[in-house]
Amino acid sequence: MSKHSVNFSDLENSLHSSGSSWLCAQSHGLLCGRLSVLGPNAFNVCIEQIFDATSSQELLREASENMLEDLFKDTWMQLVERQSDFELFLPDDERNINERTEALSQWCDGFLHGIVTGKKPKTLKEYLNNEPINLIIKDFLEITRASVNEETDEEENEGAFNEVMEYIRVSVQLVYEELADFRNDTVEKKFKSQEDLN
Repeated sequence: MSKHSVNFSDLENSLHSSGSSWLCAQSHGLLCGRLSVLGPNAFNVCIEQIFDATSSQELLREASENMLEDLFKDTWMQLVERQSDFELFLPDDERNINERTEALSQWCDGFLHGIVTGKKPKTLKEYLNNEPINLIIKDFLEITRASVNEETDEEENEGAFNEVMEYIRVSVQLVYEELADFRNDTVEKKFKSQEDLN
């Protein structure tokens, strides 16, 4: 059973209806990346990015924003607990492997946007350029180009998908922990508003 209180298909449809160009899995990746950098202050930054081109769709945005806020809170609590509860927000297992693989690629794309885009202070750049974060960034970049091997049987593809998903899940928790000092010592003390990192 999913550890998230939001339904993937519901948010997927809502984002599309609101006019956002962001996809559902991609949006969760963004939330996780921004959470790693900004902690609980990340939500408004994410909302601005996800709905950047939807100023004329205010009424349609509300449902999406509410679901994203619930998803943000679920995810933040999972990461804060620093156990094994963190879960990627992806389509249900009933979806075919091609759709789920594409969503996994989109998830990594969103996460990379979350940690490497926008203005960055020198100290954050240093964190991102050091191991293990720099290696994870390279791996996630490769995963954004992932596709299903049509010549491999379904069981092998499912196994490969689960391995990659688990690697991403563990890596995100590691990035979150690696950036803990940055969040605590730099963001909270030296930045007066979220715009400093946006």
